[in-house]
Amino acid sequence: MNRVLEGVKVVDLTTYAAAPMAGRMLADFGAEVIKIEPLSGDPFRNFGLSCGAPVDELENPCYQLENANKRGITLNLKSDEGKEILFKLLKDANIFLTNTRMEALKKMQLSYEDLQPMFPHLIYGHISGFGLEGAEASLPGYDLTAFWARGGALLDLGPKGTGPITTPYAVGDHSSTLALVSGLLGALHKQTKTGKGEKVLVSLFGTAIYLNSLMSVPCQYGDSFPKSRLHPLTPISASYCCKDGEWITLTILDYARDWPKFCAAIGREDLVSNEKYNKPEAGKQNSEELVQLIAGIFETQDREYWIKMMTKYDLPFGKTQHIIETMKDPLAWENQYLVNFTYESGNTTVMPCTPVQFGGNKAAPCEKAPQLGEHTKEVLAEIGYSAEQINELIVRKIVSSYK
Repeated sequence: MNRVLEGVKVVDLTTYAAAPMAGRMLADFGAEVIKIEPLSGDPFRNFGLSCGAPVDELENPCYQLENANKRGITLNLKSDEGKEILFKLLKDANIFLTNTRMEALKKMQLSYEDLQPMFPHLIYGHISGFGLEGAEASLPGYDLTAFWARGGALLDLGPKGTGPITTPYAVGDHSSTLALVSGLLGALHKQTKTGKGEKVLVSLFGTAIYLNSLMSVPCQYGDSFPKSRLHPLTPISASYCCKDGEWITLTILDYARDWPKFCAAIGREDLVSNEKYNKPEAGKQNSEELVQLIAGIFETQDREYWIKMMTKYDLPFGKTQHIIETMKDPLAWENQYLVNFTYESGNTTVMPCTPVQFGGNKAAPCEKAPQLGEHTKEVLAEIGYSAEQINELIVRKIVSSYK
């Protein structure tokens, strides 16, 4: 993979998922990323306990996912010596990345306003839960609360009458990551041209509003959520269960053009001229009846048959899979969206890759995420600390070192 950010240095003071994944993406693009943890470690090191994954030093897949390709140090930022080390790292860094709550950053004198006069070249990237303005901005913000719940999708994406959905993990976090990285790359362009830094702000709540925008705009004109499965966008843009219990999802958006082709694909050419269904307005008006009719047809054949028919008539569809199935999907492997990663335990896990590729279909290397304090001595030595000074800092619990 082209290391397009070779020579860029990132200081990564992040926890959990959203901001750490931004650091991971920058590292995948070739940047040098130094992750700073408190001596107690990033709490996300224990996230696997909530979903059945291991969390020990030999195998920690959830932490690996968010922090691959970084170096890691520990730092007590409540101490003057700890902050001094941070400032030495920031002196020649391009980007400072954090999701620490702004109140805490101000207390530690690590807000943008504190650092900008000291490091005018520095790009300051911050992810919050709810933004930085308003009475509720200081609330603790997580994927489930700030992105899904406050952003509207928690209630409105499930079938009508079912209440809040069970959300996938970190989708808001990782969406916000993409937003933050895009802003950081814009700021890097400015830094390259002018030598000046920039403040880049992203929130989970703001990202949710943006991602849901093609629902929130029509809602103002009478469209409403949640929706019943019997009332999809159109009856030919919906999911249907096949004879074998597998599902197929249609996304036929040009209703007027593709209705005759769809009727041919399902073996019901007699419906082409049926005025109850053959125009977009009619299909919408008679949605419940038409959805049930189509559902009955799809139940007569296995999914593979319907995949062949949709392909034959060049109709857009999706093979509707479970998440675990994507880990074995040949298309994902052919495009290098997945890699195998082997832990020190000897076990191997399939790891999703950064979705951006440069110079062809080639995934970035997935190097081991750092153990807690694994590179402390190495990084401190690089910024001028002697072995004796480093050992003294360890004894005084300003830093710690892995083994």
